[in-house]
Amino acid sequence: LPCPSGQGTPLSAEALDALLRAEPAVFFSQALCARYFTYRTGSENHYVLFDDAQTLRKKAALAENRGIREGFFMLPEVADIAGELLG
Repeated sequence: LPCPSGQGTPLSAEALDALLRAEPAVFFSQALCARYFTYRTGSENHYVLFDDAQTLRKKAALAENRGIREGFFMLPEVADIAGELLG
């Protein structure tokens, strides 16, 4: 789905949770190493790309395999999955 502005709109954790409660079909993109789903409101289609603990671990493993040994996560963005991510 093209983004007319060239930049997407960030979702809060609460907004993402609300969309996921509708139980959309969620897929995993190997190329992006992220989860995604689509939904429709009126005549507009929306594409939601997001990470969870599993996709972030996959990204960290990919980086390590490429020789990148260190990285960081912004705590506000991973606060809800920090235990799962680091544990």
